[in-house]
Amino acid sequence: MAGLLACLTLTLAACEQRNVPLSEQEKQTVTELTSNLKSQCVGRYMIDMPANVSITGSAKIQGVNFEAKAMTQEEYLYEVTAREAELKATRHQDGYQFLFANGPAWGPGTRYFIHLKDTYSGNISRIIEGYKWDKGYRIHLKIKASDVTTSTYKDDPTSQVIGNNVPQKTRLIFELLDTVRGRADDDVPTEPGVCFLGGFWPGKAGDNEEIGNQFALLGNQDVAFGLNTSTNSHDTSTLLQRGDQIADALKTTPGGRTVSKGVVELQDMKAEEWLLAGTTPLRTLGNVFTLEANSRASSELEPFVELKMRTAWPNHLIQEYSLEKASLNNSEALALWDVVSRTLRPRPNGF
Repeated sequence: MAGLLACLTLTLAACEQRNVPLSEQEKQTVTELTSNLKSQCVGRYMIDMPANVSITGSAKIQGVNFEAKAMTQEEYLYEVTAREAELKATRHQDGYQFLFANGPAWGPGTRYFIHLKDTYSGNISRIIEGYKWDKGYRIHLKIKASDVTTSTYKDDPTSQVIGNNVPQKTRLIFELLDTVRGRADDDVPTEPGVCFLGGFWPGKAGDNEEIGNQFALLGNQDVAFGLNTSTNSHDTSTLLQRGDQIADALKTTPGGRTVSKGVVELQDMKAEEWLLAGTTPLRTLGNVFTLEANSRASSELEPFVELKMRTAWPNHLIQEYSLEKASLNNSEALALWDVVSRTLRPRPNGF
């Protein structure tokens, strides 16, 4: 009865496709992919992914880009020394001063640099970089800034509104650099804060948090999950309310169709999903499965959350122009999605 009621929210075709039994070979494929799941921390959320994945990620907190890379302390010292030499040797095409400041930040072993945005634009825009080594990771912070007071436009009345925000943004870099720390994939923090690939920033939930990770399956390189969370991307409509847009996209996609759609009850939050099949950019049949939560929320305690799974699709492991066929058929992809997507949950004490 519960299954029948659930189907009332879907088309008959979608329900029939969702409930097609797996063959023995399909069961074996899905079991191999899901028998060894590993909890991953993304933003302030958790999700269980197949252990054999290649991960890329990005993070932006309070307007600052965060990036971490595993390396030894010796490699870190070599990198920051090389960066200093590179910036000191860089020359602007019009002769402007390029490097304005460099040296240690607040913590031991930290470094920062303030320089022009590039070698060909004017001399108002700045880039502030911060570096730190912690727990086996080089952490790199970067933010854009501007200073008209030391530029060629300092006496131009129309440019005065730009002002100089370098001191405030330098202090922000120093503050974030002081608290951010390195983090291995299997390190799940127990305090409030934001997980990003290779690092963790402790702090209560706030605005301007944008985190994204992509998990590409090493054994099925054309299959990847993407999990993005953002306090700045709330919409005026939910995923299911954007049906007209999705229908228009399906019309222009050869073989495009809806596999399933509906409301999903996750741990401590409600979500919506829309699962599609059709011809992909690799010129073969594949899938795009999407789940959204907190689409219309307005609080930083409920960031917009989007989970996608793509098959027969380019990612950071596969860049071919075409593919003979997807490594997972529609039934296998759906079964894998049903296992992984239902593990999405807020990290305990994450906010």
